[in-house]
Amino acid sequence: MKSHNISIDILKFFAALLITNSHMELLYGKYSMLATGGSIGDVLFFFASGFTLFLGRMGRFDNWYKRRINRIYPTIFAWATLSSFVLGYQNDMKYTVIHGGGWFVTCIMMYYIILWIIRRIAENKLEWAFAVASAVVLVSYFFFNRPQGWNMYGATYYKWMHYFLFMLLGAIIGKMPKQRLNFSFSHDLAKLLLCVVAFYAVFIASLRIQYVAQFQIVSLLPLLGVTFYSYKVCNSRQLKRCYDNRYIGWCMKFIGGLCLEIYIVQYSLFTDAMNRIFPLNILIMFLIIFAAAYLLRCVSRIFAQTFKDGEYDWREVFKVV
Repeated sequence: MKSHNISIDILKFFAALLITNSHMELLYGKYSMLATGGSIGDVLFFFASGFTLFLGRMGRFDNWYKRRINRIYPTIFAWATLSSFVLGYQNDMKYTVIHGGGWFVTCIMMYYIILWIIRRIAENKLEWAFAVASAVVLVSYFFFNRPQGWNMYGATYYKWMHYFLFMLLGAIIGKMPKQRLNFSFSHDLAKLLLCVVAFYAVFIASLRIQYVAQFQIVSLLPLLGVTFYSYKVCNSRQLKRCYDNRYIGWCMKFIGGLCLEIYIVQYSLFTDAMNRIFPLNILIMFLIIFAAAYLLRCVSRIFAQTFKDGEYDWREVFKVV
């Protein structure tokens, strides 16, 4: 086991903010173009998951996968219970198990299986695994039955394929000695911004120009750059000083630690009822989502402890960070 990497906490903090912001079209109103960043937030979270996944112990698959289930599914079942009693949702057990956490959870549970196999047979050849996965993504892109104007980051199963590259990238970087990365805040930040601009340039052009649309897959290259340089920037002394600040660091740890819960609760909370006070409504909605996510975390801990031996640990249930 390697020591705790706080840059991953910082990365998950930004991922949670970006993913949530991208779903706020309703709250932005006529400025809905500002509701963006979801693709970047998604890949940052997949990267962080791959990074940490290869640092833990392996063991037999059933026990290893059980630990993944124990981390995620108490939250899924807690949300199914809360949403049924509070919001009137009536989802059956099949839907809850498969779709209860949204596409994101279903996708990552499948990734876990593939990554266990890769770690078992090719842990020291992850670059080769990345090359093979890239070839599969590239070939499938041009043979996939894509309708006109198709968005590979939208509501399509194809993104389940190319997002896997970012989880693999996280595993590769997680096993790489830091000395090989040559951190430089100013240079890394400049490269990060350049990659962000390049990603949006390719992405927007592919949505507006029919000829460019067929080459939208090129946007994966700057998006990989965005992910890599985001990690490097999160390793900078400047951001780590923010993390060490009593108040800013608390916010980063609180929000980053609630990534899953924030993703699950947000869709049920969005409303345009506060749009008359824009942009204050955006801040208020973020605070509401964070509070609801924390409540869900507490309920999921109660749910998990209920089905284990031993007494309730209420300090653990209500622990904030």
